[in-house]
Amino acid sequence: VGTNAANDHDRRTVDLIWFPTGGGKTEAYLGLAAFTIFFRRLEDPTDTGIQTLMRYTLRLLTAQQFQRAAGLTCAMEFLRRTKYKDLLGDTPFAIGVWLGGEITPNTRARAKQSYRNMLDNKSRARSENPFVLLSCPWCQAQIGPVKNTRGGSRRTQQTVVGYEESESTIIFVCPDRNCTFRAGIPVYVIDEDIYEKRPDIVIGTVDKFAMLAWGNQYRSIFGLDESGERFCSPPGLIIQDELHLISGPLGSMVGLYETVIEEFCTDRRNGKVIPPKIIASTATIRRYEHQIKALYGRESVNLFPPPGLDAGNSFFARYHRNEDGYLSPGRKYIGIFAPSLGSSQTTQVRSFTPLLQSILGMSAEEQDPWYTLMIFYNSLRELGGALSLFQSDIPVYQEALRRRGTYNSKRNCQPRELTGRLASNEVVRFIDALKVGPQDPGRPVDVCLTSSIIEVGIDIDRLSLLSVVGQPKTTSQYIQVTGRIGRRWWDRPGLIATIYGAGKPRDRSHFEQFQAYHSRLYAQVEPTSVTPFSPPALDRALNAVMCAYVRNIGKDTLVNSPNPVPTQLLDQLEPLIMSRVNVIDPEESSNCAKVFAKLRKEWDQWDRTKWGSIWQYQEDALMYRNGAYVESTNKNIAWAIPTSMRNVDASCEMEITQQYLQD
Repeated sequence: VGTNAANDHDRRTVDLIWFPTGGGKTEAYLGLAAFTIFFRRLEDPTDTGIQTLMRYTLRLLTAQQFQRAAGLTCAMEFLRRTKYKDLLGDTPFAIGVWLGGEITPNTRARAKQSYRNMLDNKSRARSENPFVLLSCPWCQAQIGPVKNTRGGSRRTQQTVVGYEESESTIIFVCPDRNCTFRAGIPVYVIDEDIYEKRPDIVIGTVDKFAMLAWGNQYRSIFGLDESGERFCSPPGLIIQDELHLISGPLGSMVGLYETVIEEFCTDRRNGKVIPPKIIASTATIRRYEHQIKALYGRESVNLFPPPGLDAGNSFFARYHRNEDGYLSPGRKYIGIFAPSLGSSQTTQVRSFTPLLQSILGMSAEEQDPWYTLMIFYNSLRELGGALSLFQSDIPVYQEALRRRGTYNSKRNCQPRELTGRLASNEVVRFIDALKVGPQDPGRPVDVCLTSSIIEVGIDIDRLSLLSVVGQPKTTSQYIQVTGRIGRRWWDRPGLIATIYGAGKPRDRSHFEQFQAYHSRLYAQVEPTSVTPFSPPALDRALNAVMCAYVRNIGKDTLVNSPNPVPTQLLDQLEPLIMSRVNVIDPEESSNCAKVFAKLRKEWDQWDRTKWGSIWQYQEDALMYRNGAYVESTNKNIAWAIPTSMRNVDASCEMEITQQYLQD
């Protein structure tokens, strides 16, 4: 990260933190982020801007890690204010969360309107809170909407604390008068604030980077001014958490966009070429060298921690043993396969009921590990059917066991859902609710019905009881899901009950190989596939890469119109793409060159005067949103540009006609 970084081979090496779930990967790369940010400020206190880009794949993971990183940022800012202001400069340390418009506000106008809606108790939209910060990162004081009842009235009023309208934007302040950040919390969640303030850390999802093709306002993230010239150092550290999720179609799209993202993060001033340092982390991966090469075009990879002489001791981690020398117990896995019960629903009723049992005489601390039952389903359809089980079948079976005098259960179990159907602020609130135990004020969650949203991002050490309904599609997903519980391994390792469907051959096979499979669980992880320069990937997103490069590197004349064709910029981009193809997949080199030449020819021949709009197709525009309805005559004279890296296939509209009646 220093002045000689251009000649540093380690900077071009991708470091992969490969550690089991709950081993401290997040703490490791957050510490590294703090180190690099401090280092830049110590070298030049005026060189402020975004130093670290932290990218995730799931919004739940982003929300959870955002809380941790915000606490780190506040600690750094506290040190700067109180002790090292002369060394670290006058600019405060800050963090920004850069997510989609459905989660956080893209504009200040939208943020102000959302804030006013929360203040208006008559507004139907008052419950919608796009500001993901619900507590002070420094003192944990509650901020956001607060419901209360005034004057004995039964009508609930809502007030908002911690959010304030300041000039043209919304700022965060701690409501605790004794808090260090009473005057302002260094957190930004509005896109326009991030572009202007350029906080030291920006957390976002990989999907958000698909928007680079849709505007030039994103260039400030990379330290580029309105003319595309560099005015400060670009992000020097890129952190990619849960690398195993960057695979398949998503991984191919990410690898293609990575061509311009890395170029934007490369500092070419003073005749030097200083690329960003890339750190990745995962607990479940296979053939990581191939995946990293396909994603980042780098052939040098370091695995951390490196393998030691003994599999049980790598210096950074070792198997825990009791005083007698034997291994401490870990998570317990139980396989349940009951073909005689007739249906999977009956098996679930007979399994969940005893898992919900609480023994009389236990203290609150003893009940805590087993109080909350988490149940994972592979699909939302199966999860929806489970709600009826807790409303009818399970209470009936509980009552039947009570009459036998052998069962004491928690009464009035109220299952709650944690899926992608929840709003972002509801997800954050539910995570806080899961932290509440029987010994804490408030009602603990009895049953949590969840889907793939919990694969990553849930780090609550009190959770120790999980049921998995049906074997997940991949071993990686199975490890990640079951890794959500038993985080306090020294006290409560956790219990996992996997229910196998009698009518599913794959589930039957896993049950038959249950012991052998679980004894070598991490060895069963499947390899992933990433092909960023395959013909389908090029057809879907190479034009988006071209637009992203031109709109963010180009001069002011390209802000409003792609005409005239930016020949010089395309000449600069082509060798960047071709050099990357030759490293990742040389066999696709000739096809990539043909596709690039074809797109370049279309840009020139179509002679379009507008870039295009996300919301609707515009006449004489070069771009329209992939999946939007466009007449067939216009599809051949404009490009379909994605706004996300996930749903890359176009959708079709269905129309119900009565034409057949006339015939």
